[in-house]
Amino acid sequence: MKAETDRSETIKRLFLQDKPAEILISIANMNLPYASRILKEVDTTFAHAVKILSAMEELGIIETEKSGRIKNLKLTPHGEALAESLKNFLAVCETDLDEKEEKTKNIADRTLSKLDQIYSEEIEGKKRLKHKDGVRISRRLAPYERELKRLAKLSKAEDDPSIIKVEKKIKWIKREKEKLISS
Repeated sequence: MKAETDRSETIKRLFLQDKPAEILISIANMNLPYASRILKEVDTTFAHAVKILSAMEELGIIETEKSGRIKNLKLTPHGEALAESLKNFLAVCETDLDEKEEKTKNIADRTLSKLDQIYSEEIEGKKRLKHKDGVRISRRLAPYERELKRLAKLSKAEDDPSIIKVEKKIKWIKREKEKLISS
């Protein structure tokens, strides 16, 4: 009985986190899922995805089948039940549209503020940039590009003005960076 309790606690801890839940739902929704497709879908590192997939396999939630160099993933009946329950849970958790719009706008405003800070610290008033400066700027922009993807998922509206502003600001900073590197 204790082993079953430990297993259920492990499953709870695993799926009450964003990435494992996203991975499980992606496997359920995908034709021929495999690790590299999953990690791109949920925007995570290969190491993190493999760790989660290994835990799922140990818990009997997924099975892997090797097909050439690719390990295809397949939900077990238990995994299918978990995925379906998780989808239902997330559907019930969907918040009011106004709350989502407000949350998106707040995140976008904070992101725009950070992008303005990067611009003022790294680009504004400079006549030239070295290649290493460009690399540093790109590294500073990367988290905000990922944030843009999360905002797009959160909004689900392709023409959300908050998201468009963030996207334009990132592109503008990149153009300004390239101008200063090539000059």
